[in-house]
Amino acid sequence: MEGVSRADAGAALDGDLVEYLLVSVATLDRVDGVVAAVAELVRSGTIRLIDVVLLRRAGGQASVVVGEADDVEELSPLSALADRRARLSSHDIALAAVTVGPDDAALLLLVEDRWAASLSAAAQRAGGRFAGGERVSRERFLTATRPGADAKRLAVDDLLVRGPATTDHPELAVDPAAQLQTLAELVDRGVLTLEQYEAQRRRVLAG
Repeated sequence: MEGVSRADAGAALDGDLVEYLLVSVATLDRVDGVVAAVAELVRSGTIRLIDVVLLRRAGGQASVVVGEADDVEELSPLSALADRRARLSSHDIALAAVTVGPDDAALLLLVEDRWAASLSAAAQRAGGRFAGGERVSRERFLTATRPGADAKRLAVDDLLVRGPATTDHPELAVDPAAQLQTLAELVDRGVLTLEQYEAQRRRVLAG
């Protein structure tokens, strides 16, 4: 892989450090800067890129188009950098696609957080491991940092949505992709308008 050392390219993946990232952009023609930033993070050893797809939703459409790195010109700088020892499933992609709004584009990345490798190794030497993690949404974090947020723990708002219990037990979590697929089918059949679909999509995202 161009720009990646032989040692890093062949090193074992640390399953405790793998996460997905979804990076949205306002329009497809502005994705180049995000792609360049991802490539730089890979080359610097900060992350290892395992898989990547591009999600696009045209205005007036409920469906999201999925572009593979080998087939989309905008992703060509990342195609040679992707490790691909694991792949995002169709359902993984459908779950991420739920968040893509009209006329939006987004990069869905599967990465290994190489920056945390020494911490993971220390946990393993201590007989433990990274047991879970979750990206805290911007909205939840801003709510948590409002004035008075230093109150006692029982009085503050939650930051976690899934929590460690659902990380390895997805059956405990609601499937928004299935909900949105049903709604999209109703749009295709003319039962729901696109405006009604958008209202329901935002309700699903709000949990």
